[in-house]
Amino acid sequence: MAAARGASAITLILILAYVGLQIALAVWVGRGARSDTDYLVAGRSLSAGAVGMSIFATWFAAESLIATSSEVAAEGLVGARAEPFAYAAGLLAVALFFARALRRGGFITLADFLRDRFGGRAEGLAATVIALSATTWSAAQLFAFAAIIDTASGIGFAPALLGATLLVMTYTLFGGLAGDVVTDIVQGAVILVAILILFALMTAAAGGPAAMWAALPETAFRPAPPDETWADTAELWLIPIIGTMVSQEALSRTLAARSPEAARSGALWGAGLYLAAGLIPVSFGLFAPQLGLPLGEGEAFLPSLAKALFPEWLLIIFTGALVSAILSSVDSALLAVSAVITESGYKHLNPNASPRDLLRAARAATVAAAMLAAGLALSGESLRTLVLDAGAIGAVLAVPIIAGLAGSRARLAALAAIVVQMAVLVLLDWVLAVPGAFLWMLASGTLTFAAVAAWERRRPAPETPTTG
Repeated sequence: MAAARGASAITLILILAYVGLQIALAVWVGRGARSDTDYLVAGRSLSAGAVGMSIFATWFAAESLIATSSEVAAEGLVGARAEPFAYAAGLLAVALFFARALRRGGFITLADFLRDRFGGRAEGLAATVIALSATTWSAAQLFAFAAIIDTASGIGFAPALLGATLLVMTYTLFGGLAGDVVTDIVQGAVILVAILILFALMTAAAGGPAAMWAALPETAFRPAPPDETWADTAELWLIPIIGTMVSQEALSRTLAARSPEAARSGALWGAGLYLAAGLIPVSFGLFAPQLGLPLGEGEAFLPSLAKALFPEWLLIIFTGALVSAILSSVDSALLAVSAVITESGYKHLNPNASPRDLLRAARAATVAAAMLAAGLALSGESLRTLVLDAGAIGAVLAVPIIAGLAGSRARLAALAAIVVQMAVLVLLDWVLAVPGAFLWMLASGTLTFAAVAAWERRRPAPETPTTG
């Protein structure tokens, strides 16, 4: 017992040391921030490679490793539909249809874009939606981080969550997006190395690739559960795809690119890397159950696999990789909240604010977002549920954003679509738990926008006053 406590203490100390190094790196890189633009979009200086690696590290989060591997272990290959396949499709859509156009406009947030197309009221509504979505996603990552700290230390979930929140808040507060991107590159490399080592050890334990494949049961390729409706299937694909397409967290990297071309190329690179890396946790879920190892269920599946195959020192490195996946995602979400509060809130309330004032406001918003996310993480929702909730909330903006990119300037239509979709989502999903609520939300938003836009086009233009 004493030896186990000693090992846990060492693991916790090394985790904290690793996070401390990441904080130091982020602070050093972000030390030159002098304005909100420096803090939120890294001075628009990112190369295509930096954009791609940062998108990968941001989107390859805790659920990419922990939730995906356990879902595939329980359900077979159908458990991988949302991640990595649907999320990769969303990143590809970002690259093909969003990245270059939004970067060309010089926007800091998606709310900025909607203000340009549909006016200030649309910006305000969009900022609220983005803040809710990003805070929910932050909560998912803090939930996972707290679970790791609790497992390593045994201090309990609530104290672990408080510690995780303070660490992440400090990390994000001083680094900004510039620090975030540099640490993303480091963290992305750590993640890739760790999962490749685990894959190699799993392959060796199975007796080689041929033996591993031969042991795969036919149930690994079973179809979707019989009680899954077509609406369930559609939601499982559409929430990740659409939520990713209009995610401030992912698009902030392309908005920080040095050019529209770098934004698009970087997004393509990020989508490809994400899909390739995402297949490795899928392989854990498919092949590890055949090894005869004592593996846990649910969110304990991947940590138990690592514990069974890794020596102690490698297990600590793997734990560091999980922390890397969390840090590279949660800071992006907190910065998304900070961006919309600063650019769509504080800047309008204080139009004469100096760049330094805006920087201080952005950092204060980061602190507030972290505390709200910690409160949400205490709700007891599962990791995957929190992530999908975040995607569903963000998808409320899909209709007006796509219409705006297509050239629409229908202000009332954009407002009506956002309001109607939020009302439908809250009522049908959160209150009544109606199956297919997300589909009803999308349909209601599309029809509302089309109907109100048509009415706006027919409405007579206001008369221009004449001077006598």
